[in-house]
Amino acid sequence: MGTGEPFLPTTILVLELDMSWGSITLVLSVCLSSAGCSSSSGTDPSDAPPGPYTTNLTGTLGALGAVKPTVSSLMISNSGETLIYLSSATLTCDQLKVSRWLGAATAGSQVIELIVSGAPSVKSYDVPPGEVNFAEGGKSSATEVSADSGTIRFTVAEAMGTVEGTVAATYGSNNIHGTFHATYCAGGQGY
Repeated sequence: MGTGEPFLPTTILVLELDMSWGSITLVLSVCLSSAGCSSSSGTDPSDAPPGPYTTNLTGTLGALGAVKPTVSSLMISNSGETLIYLSSATLTCDQLKVSRWLGAATAGSQVIELIVSGAPSVKSYDVPPGEVNFAEGGKSSATEVSADSGTIRFTVAEAMGTVEGTVAATYGSNNIHGTFHATYCAGGQGY
């Protein structure tokens, strides 16, 4: 959106095709306002329209390859931080209550971890100091890879409730971006 332009209602349709030789993502934006709509492009999370969101990430996670569809999205509060776990395999709140749970997660799954200091607020957090990490399920958290740069933006931030927003992160020549929606898991621990 251009500076000073109000957000106007828009519907966004995201289609992804994953083929053995690569993947294609098509984003189609349809204006629903008779007053006209503005457009934006890029992967800046601040470009995304307001939620509600589902978890839908695209990009590449280094040696883990293209981001797989997210099956579970949970948020915990631990040691003065908010941590959000986005997993390509089923991950339950009970699993997150066990110390070092990543090693018991489904082998080969992709687990993305978003971290911000304190309770989440409706605003954008730079990475660093925020974190966007990833690790492979079935392995130690010592194998995690941390983003070089990025942004975590909350559009809904209910401590001990629901969080929604957008994320963009860069890992060397790889990156991820998209939307997230996670629910609170009381008593959960970091991976």
